[in-house]
Parts: sequence; C-alpha cells; structure tokens
Amino acid sequence: MSTNIYYFSATGNSLAVAKDIAAGLPEARIFSIPQVMDGEIDLDADRIGIVFPEYFSGIPRIVSDFIKRLEPKKIKFLFAVCTYGGIPANTLPELQGQLQAAGIRLNAGYAVPMPGSYIVKYGAFKKAKQEKLFRKEKEAVQKIVRDITVQKDAGVISGGFAIGRIGKFIYQSMLPKFPVLDRNFTVDEKCTGCGICKRVCPAGNVRMSEDQKPRWQGNCEHCMACIQWCPEEAIQYSLKTAGRERYRHPDIRPDEMFNRL
Repeated sequence: MSTNIYYFSATGNSLAVAKDIAAGLPEARIFSIPQVMDGEIDLDADRIGIVFPEYFSGIPRIVSDFIKRLEPKKIKFLFAVCTYGGIPANTLPELQGQLQAAGIRLNAGYAVPMPGSYIVKYGAFKKAKQEKLFRKEKEAVQKIVRDITVQKDAGVISGGFAIGRIGKFIYQSMLPKFPVLDRNFTVDEKCTGCGICKRVCPAGNVRMSEDQKPRWQGNCEHCMACIQWCPEEAIQYSLKTAGRERYRHPDIRPDEMFNRL
C-alpha cells in the first residue's frame, strides 16, 4: 500500500521523523509542505500523513494553509504526527478541529518528543538529553509504523480539558503575532552572505539585500529556521539569543532543509 507523507520542519526534527516513518512503510514517499504549497498535492496514495512541530500548543500557519488545500474526497486514511519539545498540549485536538472544519477525518494522531528548538527561550538541550530523546523517537516511530501498516484508527492524544483550554488560548493569542515577529531578528558582522537563511525559510520571508545581508519581509512563520541554520551564528533574535547554543537535528543536512533557491 502506498503512503504519502507531507512534513513541515524548521530544524530537522519533523523531517527526521517523517523519514523514519517512511523507512518503515513500503511504497512511502515524503514531501516538503512548503515545496508543494504552490503546486499539485498528490492525495492518490492509500495513506496520507502530516508531520509537523507543535507551535504554542497548536499547529504552524503553513500547516493550516496546507489543510485548506486538501481535497477531502481523495483522502482514504489520514494520520498525523506532531513533534514537541515541552508538551503537546492542545496541538492534535487543534489539528483535528481544523481538519473537521475542512470535512476531513483524522484517523490517528501521535505526539513524539524531540529536542526543543525555540531559541527565543532556551538554547540547545544537552547532548545526553538529545540522544535520549532520539532513542525515544525511534521507539515511538516503531509503534506508529505498526499502527499505520494496519490502518488502525488510533484516535488522537488529548492533554485534557484544562490543558486544552489553556493551550487553545495561548495558540489563538500568539498565532496572529507570528508574521511580524521577524522585526526582532538582526544580523551582525559575522554574516558572510551565504544565503542559507533565505533558502531554509519556509515562507520565502527572507530576501538578500544589495550588500548580501538578510532582510525579513513581515510574513514570518516564527519557526527559527533562519537563526538555527546560520553557519556563522550571525543572526540574533532581540537580545535573547546571543551566546545560546543553536540546534539542528544531527542527521539532517542543510540542503535537505532548502525551500528556496
């Protein structure tokens, strides 16, 4: 049976999970959501998967936009996986609600803990903690693959009523702010003009100026890909990130993250 997995990833966590799931399923293919947003979305597979990170107890804007482009009648079985660095909170119920609004049933939803990457609040986890989480991810993927193989209606993980209400409030409060939060990004003299920040940006929100320095355009996903993948650590977010260790999934190459030329 065929499986098409669509993923959104900023630091490589969700891409790594998508690749691991695909490796366990025959006839599985993976697609970058940013790369298919302006083209045709292939829904002819027997199973469709969506893999993405939790953002403020909800789902990234680009995943919401992706859902709106899906054709309900073409989807036979749908599963989703959210990766998270703290708690999944209301993420999967939020996804389920948006899918239901689009006339789509979510057959199974899973949450997989991974090293946190929200550098605005903290630096990279210690290596030992990262390795522990990577081992847990492999175990979680094994179960997901078993369920998907038999197309199990596994339901959706919920954090409970109280956490759900709090999570929904946080998500609805933060989401409208994302596009213009890029005003807090700055670039310093270490910038070499390599353009990696532009290439990894899922929203096409980074342009290179005449002096080959990045400039943000006010349509940010707030995913932190630009700051995390900068090889010179020349990008900062306000005064909060100087000296904080960057994080990228160790098994993912920079070119695998490129969304733009």
